[in-house]
Amino acid sequence: MPASIKLGPVALTAAPAASAPFPVQAEVEEVDTCLVLESDPAVREPRASYPTLVRDMIAQEPRTPGDVVVRRGPPLRFLAVVHDLDCRPSWREAWVATALANLLGEFQRRRVDAAALPLLGCVHGHLDPVRFVSLLYGALRDRGPSPPERLWLIAPEDDCEWLIGYLRKLEER
Repeated sequence: MPASIKLGPVALTAAPAASAPFPVQAEVEEVDTCLVLESDPAVREPRASYPTLVRDMIAQEPRTPGDVVVRRGPPLRFLAVVHDLDCRPSWREAWVATALANLLGEFQRRRVDAAALPLLGCVHGHLDPVRFVSLLYGALRDRGPSPPERLWLIAPEDDCEWLIGYLRKLEER
């Protein structure tokens, strides 16, 4: 069963990837500056020829850590750039914090009311989930009353209760 908490105008629910607690308009993915870590497994017919795709890939400039790239949906895909594969470790806490702030801004601009968010920095990196939750709490607190109204934290089933419990402790301070 998913665990939930209301933080101001945002209802957060922690649930595993296979147990969506509600339909979402947007899904967030953890990626790197060159978008190599994209996790969308869907095979699609390319809109351009193979030579054009290769030329475009070569010409593509790396993204800046903290950026958010939006891809069409539905649902919309928000690619949170929190890794630079040229660095060791490939992630930085500051990049996760910047990506969270940018995600919330994009959610507001695009009027996203319900989104799915993995624990950024924890999917392909080793950020402590407690630090991620603290960064998310800070980003939501700093953002004020803005969408999304519902946020699904995608987490392993065994972690859902304690993640929400930790958010409760942060809220009680």
